[in-house]
Amino acid sequence: MNLLCKKKLKDLSSMLLFITPFTVLFIVFLLFPLMQGAFYSFTDWNGISSNVRFVGFENYIEAFTNDKRFVNSLIVTGKYTVATVVISNIVGLCLALFVESSGKIKYALRTLFFTPYIFSLVVVGFSWRFIYTKIAANLYQLTNIGFFNLDFLGSPKIALISVIIMSVWHGMGYYMLIYIAGIQSIDQYILEAAIIDGASGLRKFRYIILPLLMPSITICVFTCLAGSLKIFDSIFVLTSGGPGYSTETIAVNIYNEAFGSANLYGYGTAKAIVLALIIMAVSVVQLSYFKSKEVEA
Repeated sequence: MNLLCKKKLKDLSSMLLFITPFTVLFIVFLLFPLMQGAFYSFTDWNGISSNVRFVGFENYIEAFTNDKRFVNSLIVTGKYTVATVVISNIVGLCLALFVESSGKIKYALRTLFFTPYIFSLVVVGFSWRFIYTKIAANLYQLTNIGFFNLDFLGSPKIALISVIIMSVWHGMGYYMLIYIAGIQSIDQYILEAAIIDGASGLRKFRYIILPLLMPSITICVFTCLAGSLKIFDSIFVLTSGGPGYSTETIAVNIYNEAFGSANLYGYGTAKAIVLALIIMAVSVVQLSYFKSKEVEA
């Protein structure tokens, strides 16, 4: 009995030894800042002063009742998220189908389409800013095509579309690889049986391939959804939320509120809590819905 107790104690000690470094880092760099941020969301702290006054739910009430800019950022984020999630996944899936049917050059095509994803969004933002301004202007001078003379970043009607195009270009290769993995995991006997039964082309894709790709679709939609709701870096570099707040997402609005000229750290933190709750709620609904659509091969 003593030997058994000693063995269990030794196993427990070994387990604690392995998880302690991660647990300490998790508490210090994630859990503690999260709890601290939740506390400051109920204060009027400016991020600098030692004077912290508790204001209760005033920050949350203010955000939804008197802050038109925050409400606008919610709408902009919603438009950006819906467009990016839908287009990125459609393009990624189409690229996966195209690459998998490309024969010997499919490995080269994978590398080509995935390359944009390896770059930081900050670098991508600066690159597309150069494309939308300098390169577009030069192409207009060379070709005199009106499209290249559009104010891609200066027009409130076009700026958000420009940002969406950049985001789709950056992420399509990542989603393509996930869909390729999903396509390759489909049992070939199922596809052969479908062909024998007369299913081909669009019917085979709709009734066989697409249902069996639901696990991949779940992963891609979840990843794209979470990333789109908290998008910050590329938009901050590309447009800084302009013109006229037409591309100001929630994350950009939070940054401007907490660290901009306003210095309303407590108010900005309250908005960050709202964003976190939105991401959690949307993610739970999305995962539950798509999981219910998955089928077993």
